[in-house]
Amino acid sequence: MRLKDHYKTLGVLPSAPQQDIKKAYRQLAFQYHPDQNADNLFAEAHFKDLQEAYSILSHTEKRRKYDEERWLSGMSSRMQDQQTISPEWILKECTKLRLHISKIDTHRMSHGSLNSYILLILSDSHMAVLQKHGDTEINTAIVNELLIATEHLQAQYLDAIAAHLAQLAGADSNMQALIYKTTEKRKKQANISTWLPLYIIIVSVLLAMLMYLYGRRH
Repeated sequence: MRLKDHYKTLGVLPSAPQQDIKKAYRQLAFQYHPDQNADNLFAEAHFKDLQEAYSILSHTEKRRKYDEERWLSGMSSRMQDQQTISPEWILKECTKLRLHISKIDTHRMSHGSLNSYILLILSDSHMAVLQKHGDTEINTAIVNELLIATEHLQAQYLDAIAAHLAQLAGADSNMQALIYKTTEKRKKQANISTWLPLYIIIVSVLLAMLMYLYGRRH
């Protein structure tokens, strides 16, 4: 499903401050309010779109998440606008992604959207273009860019991406080894992060019991 452009709905720029968003909503909500447009189905539907847009853009956290989703979903439209998909264009998209990820809070990002974005970059049609040209330098650069971009991606998404990267690396044993080692290292880190809270609880309980027993003896 194509992501709705809430900024377009309210007629404001993505960089618009909250006061401009609020002002635009109030003007449009009054214009399209059902009380002002009896039996006007378009006005009724548009009024609901306005409410949805404002509910997201007026909320700091919801807006942050929406902006992230909006950026990640932008590749589909860029693909449609791009007449010729070349290895250079694909690498450029990978670099854009890596730079974008470096600027956001990766702990609160949408991991599912990031995964979908990367798999779109590594789609069958794109892989066919890359393999047809066989530019080792560009392919290596793409692998490196995506390995950096996925540094904080949840472990559940790593295998599918690693399989595509391994296909792209081809017979390059060094790149194959890098992909494998990086993926396995991140899986181990994910396991540690998953079990660490339990370890802390167990250690805390044991220490509390030891302190209790020590206190009873003395």
